[in-house]
Amino acid sequence: MANAEAVQDLLADQKGATFISMQTNTEPKMRKRGNPYAGRVRKVTEIAGQINFWYDPAVVRQLEKEGKDESEFRRGESWHEPIVREDGTLTPFARHKKDASRKYLRFRSLNVQSVRFVLDDGTEVSREALEPWLQKSSDYANQGTDDPVRFVVYGLDKIERLTMNGVTYEL
Repeated sequence: MANAEAVQDLLADQKGATFISMQTNTEPKMRKRGNPYAGRVRKVTEIAGQINFWYDPAVVRQLEKEGKDESEFRRGESWHEPIVREDGTLTPFARHKKDASRKYLRFRSLNVQSVRFVLDDGTEVSREALEPWLQKSSDYANQGTDDPVRFVVYGLDKIERLTMNGVTYEL
């Protein structure tokens, strides 16, 4: 697993919308009952996107771009909240609402380059083999957009490699 402190140190001073790409290593959301892969598989994702973005205004801009009214956006509640600096600028991080010590990277996904599923022993397993147990991800229907603003959070310790401003960091 990556060093969460290294990720935090690397990104803490970033201000303004910043494009990054990264490799993450996470446990996929899967149903447990009857699942022969439960607890034995990791999801390795190569993804590009943006940090330091305001979610609600991004959704409103997308609605406007699609010629839709802002009323289409049904804002919801989340388990996390963005961390904002004293000067009001957004950081790339979020904290768990019930446990502020748990920090995450707030990330706008723009392009998923690859997704691989790997067993504990390093053997790759196909998405098709896992499909019966994989939980469906959000369809972003609450946004009211045709082309949704894809927003995810990652535990800082789940980021293995990050490229920013032309420099790649192995974490």
